[in-house]
Amino acid sequence: MTPPGPVAERLAELLAASGRTRIPRSAVRAAFLQADPTMVGSVDARRNLAGVLAELAAAGVLEPTGRTDDGVPPLPNSVRLVRPRTDAAPAVDRGPWHHALSGAADLRRPSRVLLQVNDWLFAHASRAVEVPLRERALEITGDEKAFDGPLPGGLTPEVLRARRVVPPLHRERLPGGGPVLLVVENADTLDSLRRALAPEPGPVGGLAWGAGNAFTASVLALRDDPPATVRYFGDLDAAGLRIPRAASDLAEAHGLPPVRPATGLYRALLRHGRPASARTVDHSDVEWLDAGLRGPVRDLFAAGARLAQEAVGVTVLAGDPDWRDGLAPA
Repeated sequence: MTPPGPVAERLAELLAASGRTRIPRSAVRAAFLQADPTMVGSVDARRNLAGVLAELAAAGVLEPTGRTDDGVPPLPNSVRLVRPRTDAAPAVDRGPWHHALSGAADLRRPSRVLLQVNDWLFAHASRAVEVPLRERALEITGDEKAFDGPLPGGLTPEVLRARRVVPPLHRERLPGGGPVLLVVENADTLDSLRRALAPEPGPVGGLAWGAGNAFTASVLALRDDPPATVRYFGDLDAAGLRIPRAASDLAEAHGLPPVRPATGLYRALLRHGRPASARTVDHSDVEWLDAGLRGPVRDLFAAGARLAQEAVGVTVLAGDPDWRDGLAPA
């Protein structure tokens, strides 16, 4: 039996840490994006998640349910974690262990990463200076993304003499506006919206540039000055919906308000956008949208098409005032 790879191992740890036996697809997907943050916003995320679940099923870690969604490839509606056999061979104590790992989850069945950390602690911890977490991950494991998700085995940044770095989020205030922060995926649309909102910002008191996939991490920069409400407007394609949904999951996990769609802007995009061919058809994040938008967007994706948010430009913003709908505080 081929052992699961590093991403599959991290996903298995996250699922086990949930304390549940049966885990729904949405929670599996969220855990997968924590296990491999490079997949946030990637067109390959669905295919890679399906492959990782197949690895874990082959290793006897979990069992997918028979029912699946309608995506390509299909994903199970839920998975069931398989309890380890009680007659398994006894674990071997691989000590000595560094004292900093005294709180680790299970030193009798350590992961490969935990063994690497233990070696590093003995060799370097006494003189290590604090560095960004990805620098430490590269030094210890050879993989700069090894610590992007929840740290394994009870590790903390303090043990690793490291700090998590939150990417900066470009944010502008609109004088006279209200409590809503409107995050825009692309810079050109941000510029057009800034000019359209400046004379009459209404409930929008701030604009932010999500910078595409960067927003899935930079959303945590909002902790320095949390807004009351976050609205988002991006492209209508697989990545354009995956980004705000992943950002919303992360925001809520850290006590920030959820990221919700700017409904009027998406309606304007459906009215005025010019469909273009999409490389990937993925319906899995359509549920992030308000109910009234889901049907038209599913139809768009089913036709193998996408809409770029730049279609809601200066002319549309000046002539179609309904784009302001859905910008009110939550």
